Amino acid sequence: MTLVRVPTRGGLVKRRRRVLVAAALAVIVCAVGYLSAVIAHRLDHGSSWWHGADGSFRTEGPRAELRFAFDPGGQVTFGVSIRNPGPWPVTITGVAVDDGPADHHVFKIAHLATNHADKSTAVVFDPAAATPLRPTRVGVDMELPVFVTITIPSVEMGSGSGLAFEDLAVEYDVLGLPRHQRVPMGFRLLIHSANGHVPR
Repeated sequence: MTLVRVPTRGGLVKRRRRVLVAAALAVIVCAVGYLSAVIAHRLDHGSSWWHGADGSFRTEGPRAELRFAFDPGGQVTFGVSIRNPGPWPVTITGVAVDDGPADHHVFKIAHLATNHADKSTAVVFDPAAATPLRPTRVGVDMELPVFVTITIPSVEMGSGSGLAFEDLAVEYDVLGLPRHQRVPMGFRLLIHSANGHVPR
């Protein structure tokens, strides 16, 4: 007579538990890897910028500066390119100068526009062809040229003083998850008051 070993109920339960634990660990490892990849993804400044005749660009040592004259209540427009170094495509959904509470913003964005992000050509700033910014896919190693129009606040300014910023607050999606990052522009934007100003 041949003896056949029949699995006991306890052995089946143990095997099922091992399979479930292994599957749960695999899911956790994948989720942690996914979140780490999304959190580590960073945008950077692009290779070029733009300004109209009302702005002047200069370099002082290692610092590049785009300068506009202080005109309380007036508006200035400049162009900046945002680069996606990869390794995944992103969708840029919003751009802001300030990212704190709205009532604490120094500059108000009056208008955002963009030219098409095209890998086959260099970054082109063409104000006549610009369209309002909407969610835009930016592939790996591509740049999105963005025109930013800001309103200059009517604030008290001393003679020779200025208001400046060096980065933009960018909202984007990567691998389906929303991200927020302050992206350097590659230059400092300065609103310079030569003669000072006292609001009325």
